[in-house]
This record gives sequence, structure tokens and C-alpha cells, in this order.
Amino acid sequence: MRHASVGRRAVLLFAISLAIGCGGASASGPSTSTGNPPPANTVRVTNNAFTPGDLTVPAGTTVTWNWDSCSSDPYGTGQTCVSHSVVLDDGSVASATLSTGSFTHQFTTAGTYPYHCAIHGAAMSGRIIVQ
Repeated sequence: MRHASVGRRAVLLFAISLAIGCGGASASGPSTSTGNPPPANTVRVTNNAFTPGDLTVPAGTTVTWNWDSCSSDPYGTGQTCVSHSVVLDDGSVASATLSTGSFTHQFTTAGTYPYHCAIHGAAMSGRIIVQ
């Protein structure tokens, strides 16, 4: 009987080590936006920040701002989404105030385009640098 018990333990240990060795995250598995850099020509609008803060693009590029400002309610009653906007400092371009969704604008002329959130002001700002 003792040999059967040892054999079962060996099989069990082998199965566990195989599962551990083959498990975990994979490069082809799903990913979340947290911690990952945004795609080229995209700015994430998070809770009180634009990521990246400065984005350099060639003239003629369309930049997309994607709202990612929702967080789970710690009490389990749903999500809380914070509203933000994108406003060029010179006032020439402005998005609607949104808590989800996206906004795009094409930058055709070289220059530096500082922008901010109309709700949060200079505390939430960024720049598009067009070359």
C-alpha cells in the first residue's frame, strides 16, 4: 500500500509542477490598459492626468484622446467615471465634457499645442508637439 501512496504523490507533484510551469500570463493573453503605454498618436484621459503628457507627432497626424477615467466603486455598486475635456490653450479646439468615449483632432501645422481640461485647469494639462 505504501508504494501506491508514494506513486500517487509523485503523480500529484508532477501535475502541480506542470501546471505551475505552463500557467501564468502569456504574451497572447488579454491585457488591460493599466500600465501599458498608449498606442501611437493616442492620449489616455485618466483621472486627473493625460498620458503621455507630451506627445510628438508629424504634421498631418490625427491625435485621439481616449477617456479611461472610470474606476470601480469600492462598495461594489458600480463604476464612478470622472468628466474631463480637452481644450487647446488658445481656445481654437475643444472637446465636449466627457466621462467615457474619445475625441480626435488633426494637427496639420508644425508647432507646440498646449492643452488642458476645462474642469481641472492647469493641474491637468498636456502638449501636442507637431514637427
